[in-house]
Amino acid sequence: MNHPTPAPQRRCGPWATAFGSSTALVQAEEALRRQAVERRDLAPIVRFASVYGSGPDAATHARGFGIDPENPYAADGSANYIDANFTDGGLVYGIYRPVQGLAAEGTGPGNGQELANTTLYPYPFVRVDPTTVPLSELGLDITGIDRRFVHFCAGPLGVEAADDIAMLRQTFPTAWPDYRNVVDTGLRHVFRERPLSVRQWYDLTYIPFDTDDQLALYIAQVITYLFGDNDRIPVAPGR
Repeated sequence: MNHPTPAPQRRCGPWATAFGSSTALVQAEEALRRQAVERRDLAPIVRFASVYGSGPDAATHARGFGIDPENPYAADGSANYIDANFTDGGLVYGIYRPVQGLAAEGTGPGNGQELANTTLYPYPFVRVDPTTVPLSELGLDITGIDRRFVHFCAGPLGVEAADDIAMLRQTFPTAWPDYRNVVDTGLRHVFRERPLSVRQWYDLTYIPFDTDDQLALYIAQVITYLFGDNDRIPVAPGR
């Protein structure tokens, strides 16, 4: 019998972020949950400005800091930490899953009450914007794949949520059939054709793989975990 593999004790992305208030959190959750239902997407991603606007108070709705992606080191060689800027290209990510009790042969969640929230978080500048990057740039412009697969990679397989995949698996069979097909098609395409380099994968997910083979093995484990009978939780590299 396979036993779940424990997740790494420490995993972190380039940014440490938080919402600025409980009100800001609620605003984000409402916007993301609505988007999830309307677009049949368990990993909706929206522009920070679409939730909070672009006025002078927008920046107060989130806070964070991290190592400057453009200038990671100061003159003395130390890490160059900066405050996160959410108002210039920032995003808000949501990770959802169907609630317990939906019919596996049904049509998926029909409203926001049939979705459980796994996590949501704001992020500032990202190297690859999952909401706008052309599918062709990632080698994903094939029949059966749409924007939702890019969101799935950046969200549920991204650095902030990859360790929560067990929560998704419990009710994933009751997600929208077309959504499951998009994820299945996308994962199998990435595994077989290897359109994404490890650098592109990192820029999208902030999870570092050393080789294309290592990434392919991880994707294979995700496929068998979500769509097969593998009970062993896929574990991406820590950082």
